[in-house]
Amino acid sequence: MIIKAREKPIYITKLEALNDRLAANHEKKQMINQHLINRLTGYKGEQSLDYFLSFLEEPDYHIFHGIRLFDGTNYFQIDTLLISRKLIIISEIKRMAGILKFEPEFNQFTRITEENVMEPYADPILQAERQKFQLNKWLRRNSKLSNLPIESLVISTSNKAVLQTTQGNKTVPEKVIHKEFFPFKIKKLEKQYLENVISSSEHTILSHLILQNHSPHNPDILKNYDLSQIDLLTGVHCPECRYLPMKRRKGRWTCPRCSAVSKNAHLKALKDYALLIDTKITNAQACKFLRIESSSVTKRLLGAASSRYEGDKKSRTYFLTGLIE
Repeated sequence: MIIKAREKPIYITKLEALNDRLAANHEKKQMINQHLINRLTGYKGEQSLDYFLSFLEEPDYHIFHGIRLFDGTNYFQIDTLLISRKLIIISEIKRMAGILKFEPEFNQFTRITEENVMEPYADPILQAERQKFQLNKWLRRNSKLSNLPIESLVISTSNKAVLQTTQGNKTVPEKVIHKEFFPFKIKKLEKQYLENVISSSEHTILSHLILQNHSPHNPDILKNYDLSQIDLLTGVHCPECRYLPMKRRKGRWTCPRCSAVSKNAHLKALKDYALLIDTKITNAQACKFLRIESSSVTKRLLGAASSRYEGDKKSRTYFLTGLIE
């Protein structure tokens, strides 16, 4: 049973908006574009696990995707969390191609690419174990149900990944698996944990508690990259060819490059504003960001696009939260 469905993280949506709003020659454009590619790759890897999750017995497992909790000191996020009446399973998902070598004696993880380049990364086994530690801490602070055993796994979702470890190591094969083996790994764990540790009602209570305490990561992305509003391109993108800016003529948006016409292309621009700058906007701010000279036209557009407003005349503030929810 899926308690928290998988959703595109707001951080990726913000990165997409930021990438769209930086000039091609901006000094941080290449870095941000690469960060976006990396995040999207990871998200696609998480999505690819969903098919194999469908093999689990629905009532037995409560499934959480991208749950983020606070352990009293730090926040921690788990890619996929499974809770049954017998145990909890933490899954750290990696979508990386190449030879992936795990050396747990040094807590070391490296990838050898197709170009034979060795790249060091944080050890995902250690990441999953840290999440296990933090989840245990969270359970002790927030629940009386801290007696559930917790297992942590690293799941490789790339079809082009080759898993390796040092000779004779028995820990890594138990902790690191390809996504295709995931349902069978669950069955294997079920044979280790035969007895129910919590009741059916406690199972439900714990799941509701975790969901209630979920705290999505929603950072100020401009601050994260040491950028300001001045760095952002203004105007309305063409939905067909991505040209910027479209022109407002006779109640429609027209693209000077491909001649595409749109009535609501400004909604994407207002969404970008809400994601990158603020979820509140004034008429003057919208005129500047959309590149519209007429305040009366902007007023009509904001009235239709906003979820609500406060104030009168020039002091009126429009709320754009409905565009990003």
